[in-house]
Amino acid sequence: SSCRRPAPSLSLLPLLCLLSAGTHALQLPSRRLVLGDAATAAIGCAFLGHQCRAAAADDALAATPGLAAGEASADGERASSVDPPSSAGLGPAAFDFDVPFRGEPQPIAPFMGKATIVVNVKYDDPATLEQLTGLQALFSRFGQSGLHVLAFPTDQGWFEADDSNTLRLKFKSVYDFGQYPSAVVFDKADLLGGNALPLYGWLTRTMTNPWGVSRLVFDYEKFLLGSDGRPLRRYPRKFDPEMMEADIQAVLAGKPLPPASPVLVKAWEEAKREAVKSEYAFKPGLNYYAFGSPAS
Repeated sequence: SSCRRPAPSLSLLPLLCLLSAGTHALQLPSRRLVLGDAATAAIGCAFLGHQCRAAAADDALAATPGLAAGEASADGERASSVDPPSSAGLGPAAFDFDVPFRGEPQPIAPFMGKATIVVNVKYDDPATLEQLTGLQALFSRFGQSGLHVLAFPTDQGWFEADDSNTLRLKFKSVYDFGQYPSAVVFDKADLLGGNALPLYGWLTRTMTNPWGVSRLVFDYEKFLLGSDGRPLRRYPRKFDPEMMEADIQAVLAGKPLPPASPVLVKAWEEAKREAVKSEYAFKPGLNYYAFGSPAS
């Protein structure tokens, strides 16, 4: 339903907006719901309506048909469900974007390698122990051959209490992850919603996940980019980074990616089920907002 109603009184506008926005909007902080006059009410309608649309898209996860992993043959049909058609070759590349580093926007070019993994990280996520360990192992193995790993923290989802510099120190001291410019933790930024880092807005639109959702669903979603800065494959949160080895070797050698493995197909199936119920999934109106992070 819409926030527009036939000639309501101004005093009813906030209530009508709240009713049409649904339960996700009701979870917003109360300071965002105090609508004092007609102009503020109109802004509130637009804001909550945007949140409602984001929530509806998120709720569609539960209704999306599952992936028919077991029906695919070994000739590459399996890969088509995991690697949806990408428009990466038709538009911009990663080189067209800046990245936030030490308080300033920086060209991404110095941070890119022959093969590049772009990953959204969260220090306090339980998956960090496995994911950062695996990413560091990949970098140790293939860094000298041209693999770079670019990590992007955010306050969206579970709040990241530390500032960007402290996060860089923690990732380095605990996981030995951090080697300028090839293994870098960037400054915190929004990665979802209207204020999303442009790099991530482009990246997630260009390569959707297997059930057609473009935005990030979890921390530690990994994108593998080629030397031209265009995404080649997307991997879910709990997919072991070290199982990306064959794909990385292919990119470094300038060869096409091998078909998606049954393990990757299964990992996406499990991620889809987990996204509906997990407290670590990004939930619009609950742990991120369309127009900024919960801390903004």
